[in-house]
Amino acid sequence: MCTTVLVGKNASINGATIMGRNDDSGLPLPHIKFLVTPANNNQSGNYVSAINGFTMPLPKKALRYQSCPAMKEDGKGIYGEAGINEANIGMSATESLYGNERVLALDPFVKNGLAEDSLLTVVLPYIHSAKEGVEFTGHLIEKYGSCEGNGIVFSDKNDVWYMEIPCGHHWVASRIPDDMCAVIANQASQQEINFEDAENFLHSPGIQEFVETNHLNPHQEGWNFRQIFGTATSYDMHYNNPRVWSGQTILGLDQSAEDPRSMDFPFLFKANRQVSEADVAQVLSSHYNETKYDPLGEGTALEKTLYRPISIYRTVSSHIIEINSHVAEAASAVLWFNHGVTAFNPFVPFFANATDTSPRYTDTHLTYDENDMFWITRSISALVERSYPQLKTMLATHLNDCQQEMNHHVAKTIDYVSAHPAEDSTEYLTIQNNVIGEWVYEKNRSFMNDLVAAGLDFSKLTFKTYIKNG
Repeated sequence: MCTTVLVGKNASINGATIMGRNDDSGLPLPHIKFLVTPANNNQSGNYVSAINGFTMPLPKKALRYQSCPAMKEDGKGIYGEAGINEANIGMSATESLYGNERVLALDPFVKNGLAEDSLLTVVLPYIHSAKEGVEFTGHLIEKYGSCEGNGIVFSDKNDVWYMEIPCGHHWVASRIPDDMCAVIANQASQQEINFEDAENFLHSPGIQEFVETNHLNPHQEGWNFRQIFGTATSYDMHYNNPRVWSGQTILGLDQSAEDPRSMDFPFLFKANRQVSEADVAQVLSSHYNETKYDPLGEGTALEKTLYRPISIYRTVSSHIIEINSHVAEAASAVLWFNHGVTAFNPFVPFFANATDTSPRYTDTHLTYDENDMFWITRSISALVERSYPQLKTMLATHLNDCQQEMNHHVAKTIDYVSAHPAEDSTEYLTIQNNVIGEWVYEKNRSFMNDLVAAGLDFSKLTFKTYIKNG
């Protein structure tokens, strides 16, 4: 149950393509690592899903790639979720979505088809452009079918593509226009599909015939994917649509006259400014801040529970992928990683052209361990939320300090790589990933200590007296 943000390269502040997503779970404490899988030029055998038995032969050559998998000890499959490969191609999978009952009656899901737990692992190591990512995945869906409804993002230095699979075998994908943004929240989102424009739209074979033969298009004019394949329910109005409203509002689309429950928010829109990674982070961290709908705010009990916020305690991890054509190729791809809860923790930049992230992120334990970034971020979240009104200013200062250091780290690292083209950039960037991982760990440890000390002042087990020395 995720939220996704997409930004075309001309809509961003630095000319990079940007995409981000909160990976939300049904559980409050799934254990996650953030790691790098090395390249393999001599693969053999089959991939087999531990969840549903999906099986496919592995291509011989696999690129190095990042991923954010669940721990094997959890026994819940891989769920690689997001990463950038050594060709500087980003992938985020998946944004869960739901086809309507008419569509699923005709093209039901395939029990042992391709699903979220497998997608990143069987796609990202084998693609060399964002568009190829769509095509590669489309061939797998055609051959094996889909086990569930999924939205997938692919990006490179020029393009962001969004692919939606609402049923067993049919899908559509569109290239996000360079000057546009999108916010997506667990529903079929794309609207008009231009089947004559293969440069910007892709689709499953026979999807037009499928719709026409089965009388699925509710309109005599146009071909609106959302209205043909998607849902429009009370669940959408309270769980999904308000998150789109929140994200679009943060990025500057005037929503003052719009009901957060509206079914008519556009898929694509123009922001009122050039969008930065920090803007995307703000969207992914939103809990309707400074509105009556904020669960941590001052609205009525009804208002504070009316809509699902973007940032929730069930966020397993979050990521923002930034790929920039205006800097040295070796340092052009960065994945900003957040263990969650996103409202209370910083996004940390890790360069893709590296053989590792940081031991603080790769060595997660199933039980509390103060050396793990996973457990430190979860502890901070628990401490802040219980006394949010008293601690929110302290939190804002901490997050601002972190963002400033992260921006400085990225800028100086890119400058160094640009100035030393003859050096081994992969080795250097691997070191820098460890440097920033260690810095933010120590920063968060210190902040956690400050929160514990501050929290003692808010205990209800006290009694004020005016008697001296009482």
